[in-house]
Amino acid sequence: MKKIICAVFAFLTICAGCNNSNSNKEEAKSTDTVAAITFDSKNYQFGEIVKGEIVEHTYTFTNTGTIDLQIQEVDPSCGCTTPEWTQEPIKPGQKGKIRVKFDTQHQSYGNKQKQVSVYSNTIPSRNILQFSAVVVEK
Repeated sequence: MKKIICAVFAFLTICAGCNNSNSNKEEAKSTDTVAAITFDSKNYQFGEIVKGEIVEHTYTFTNTGTIDLQIQEVDPSCGCTTPEWTQEPIKPGQKGKIRVKFDTQHQSYGNKQKQVSVYSNTIPSRNILQFSAVVVEK
């Protein structure tokens, strides 16, 4: 009986080892054929902005992956920010843009920090862009 239990245990151990090596190969393969996004900068500071002004900034990025990069959605953290982005697929090595407009009309005075979530066919699929400003009186 001990021999059977030992044989079953040895078999299961070998099978587990085989599954781990196969999953590692699959992970390596999947990361070799993905889009990757590299931003020139993920943070921007507007400095002082007079309340009521609309300012904008363009974030640039490069597809550093091996397949076409597709920006699926750009989701700002509040309604005061309006994004526009490159809609067509970006080939490996090519650049794309995400432009954000920040409307200070309904903002209170003082320091503001906002985020924009960028969803794409990358791993991870979400990247966060940030900007800050100080809203001041005229």
